[in-house]
Amino acid sequence: MRKVLPFFLGIFLVVVVGAYWVLNYTGSNKDLATGSPYLITVEPGMTTADIANLLHKQKLVKTPEAFRLEAKFRGLERDLQAGRYEITAGMSNSEIVEVLSKGQVQRVRFTVPEGFTVVKTAKKIEAEGLGSAEKFIEAARNYTPYPYMETSDPNVIYKAEGFIFPSTYMFDIGMNEKDMLAMMVKEFNTQMNKENIPEEAEKQKMSIRDLVNMAALVEMEAVFKEEQPRIAGVFLRRLEIYMPIQSDTTIQYILGTQKEEITIADTRIQNPYNTYQNPGLPPGPISSPGMSAIKAVLNPEKTEYLYFVAEKDGHHRFTKTYAEHLKAIEDIHGPQ
Repeated sequence: MRKVLPFFLGIFLVVVVGAYWVLNYTGSNKDLATGSPYLITVEPGMTTADIANLLHKQKLVKTPEAFRLEAKFRGLERDLQAGRYEITAGMSNSEIVEVLSKGQVQRVRFTVPEGFTVVKTAKKIEAEGLGSAEKFIEAARNYTPYPYMETSDPNVIYKAEGFIFPSTYMFDIGMNEKDMLAMMVKEFNTQMNKENIPEEAEKQKMSIRDLVNMAALVEMEAVFKEEQPRIAGVFLRRLEIYMPIQSDTTIQYILGTQKEEITIADTRIQNPYNTYQNPGLPPGPISSPGMSAIKAVLNPEKTEYLYFVAEKDGHHRFTKTYAEHLKAIEDIHGPQ
């Protein structure tokens, strides 16, 4: 035993030193260093060997065998996760295994501003190179993962309109358009529950869909958030006395553009979303309202105002009668 033990101890040391050499020298990849980042996609079901070959093909690892040995030696060969990753040429096998095993997927920041529509959001996604505007729009047409989004109104263009929460998101590179939409709508639901909005709406006998519908109008009309409760009060009072809402923002939604001045001819457009021609709320929300606009509808400023017109600085002048309204328009914009 005394003679055999040193022999096996020697063999063990040779193996350890050999493994150390393989991992630290053949796994360094310094010869491949260019400093450039490369995007790679690890598909679900790919084995360590598949990943090693992919990295080798992209000239990110010198030898696939060394990469596989690294993952096996560290007990992580079954922990390499699917996803889209950014790998910089020259990273060692150890560093790459660390990234893949922790699922450090490459992500990109995307912001949905308050008041954005489905179409504007889709165009922003495409402009930033994250996906297809057409596919996002198509996904939003009938997407209703929560019961309060459902509607049987055939005039609703996009059922997801209004339920895309304005926020900043971190998308995985390569995420498809429907998954982007799902993340945004899920955030809407999360924030609504966080702020106890469904309970408040129920107390006021208002459906979530009608609440968001009204909030979208308030969001689009108010340049300054402090005016949102007063504008909400005007719209709600009009509904109470069966007076058309007459919001220019619904005309702009129909036209698909932010027109500086709405003409008389514009207000006569025959369209279900035209709140000059049709009483009550439009068929559906016309944009994604922020939480402040939603809260403004639940907590409106109660006044006798029925009209308002925009000042040149974006604030509004509120009036009680149509005669006062016409006078305010003349004061601000001159004789009509």
